Amino acid sequence: MPMIDLTLPRGALSADKLEDLMHRAIKTLMFWEKIPDTPEARNIAWATVNEVDSRHMVVGGLPPERPRYRFRVHTIQGLMDEGAISGVMRDLTKLVLEIEGSEHNPDNAGRVWVIVREYPRSHWGIGGYPYPPAGFRAAASEIRVSPEDKVY
Repeated sequence: MPMIDLTLPRGALSADKLEDLMHRAIKTLMFWEKIPDTPEARNIAWATVNEVDSRHMVVGGLPPERPRYRFRVHTIQGLMDEGAISGVMRDLTKLVLEIEGSEHNPDNAGRVWVIVREYPRSHWGIGGYPYPPAGFRAAASEIRVSPEDKVY
């Protein structure tokens, strides 16, 4: 059940670049969670963006010279091993720098933080029910998607 929250300064990326980033970020997380790239899976793979006023993002008490990006990745315990978690961190960092048009070097990579939080299955609800041991396919009949949901 991929879920990503991204916090970044307002205006750091154009709307088109931000949409591309979030679409590709979800696909990246789905890859590392070994979730098939199907319309059903994409409909329960969520990403949210929190754009904050640049004055409200500070580093060491001062506004940074370059944008900072913080991903919070939420996943169910056991879907990813340590190698996959490292892969998510690496790939989301590379993705930001690519879309931003920045060189991939330690200074730029250090502006992207990825925090992964794992939850027990019993603490992740879909459609009012805990995530079943068999995975999202077992819960599919209980999941409702509105016609407004965008499917890529």
